[in-house]
Amino acid sequence: MRSHLKVAAALGLGLGLTSCASLTKGLKAAKLGGDADRLVAVSENTQKCDKLGAEPAIQEEYALGSALAIQWVQRGGGLMLATATDQQLTTYVNTVGRNLAMQSPRPTLQWTFGVLNDTRNFNGLSAPGGYVFVTRKLLQGVDNEGQLAGVLAHEIAHIVLKHALHQYASVKVSSCKGAVVGNALVSAAAGRLLSASDRDGKLDLDSDTGLLADLTEKTVELAGKGHRKEEELEADRLAVELMLGAGYDPEAYRQLIAKTPDGGGFFANHPKRDERTKQISKVVLAQKAGADTFAELSTDSLQTPALPASFAAVKATGVAKDAK
Repeated sequence: MRSHLKVAAALGLGLGLTSCASLTKGLKAAKLGGDADRLVAVSENTQKCDKLGAEPAIQEEYALGSALAIQWVQRGGGLMLATATDQQLTTYVNTVGRNLAMQSPRPTLQWTFGVLNDTRNFNGLSAPGGYVFVTRKLLQGVDNEGQLAGVLAHEIAHIVLKHALHQYASVKVSSCKGAVVGNALVSAAAGRLLSASDRDGKLDLDSDTGLLADLTEKTVELAGKGHRKEEELEADRLAVELMLGAGYDPEAYRQLIAKTPDGGGFFANHPKRDERTKQISKVVLAQKAGADTFAELSTDSLQTPALPASFAAVKATGVAKDAK
């Protein structure tokens, strides 16, 4: 029997099998040779690729996060650090951000906050490992510290909830499977991915800059499409909790969302503003009524501080219309 007929026969025998693993096992047992053996090898390697979807070790997270952070800084026109006022502003954003991050389930990350010299896009960005950025345009658009805290808390929440790491995991798995199915294992990067899948799925990106660059580029492309709707709502829910823990009134964040047009800048890939503002109000009410950390919450004790004097230089340029 010709090899392709053997494969067809084996696939026919495997129609009643319930999984790829079962089909592979059936093909191996049949010992058909030729194309069937190659199909078995591809199937086994494809299944190994799933190991790359495991949560990465912290050093892998830091390596990816730093590479993504460099991308955000380059695309955002660099960091605002040129003048003494810029540095004061950066220190202030770090103070607000780290206070919020300490309320999170991951307070020991190496949290770093920065301001991008981007005057066109009303935006907040984050990367695994604790990197959070806001644009100069966003700072022009906030009215008080509470609104800034809301944006920072939302980005902190994405990191804590590991949303970007989920995107990264899907990139690793799909890249590995694509290489296997496409017989592209001549690629050094693809070979290292498959090698990692033979072990525990963890990668040493610090010692493999080529693989890091490849995975970062693909993750940036995927990140540009935004998080899923439920992930954005989940980040908002946690952001409210972080704000309450730090003593901020979440109403300030709700007001910022309410005044921003749907589909602009920071909100381009987010759920509709009405859905978000209603959820924020519900979360606050639930926290006040629940028998948990905020059961005795009194909104009278929450603060919405004014912005510091260092904001004067930013505000002086005016507030441009949100980028679409």
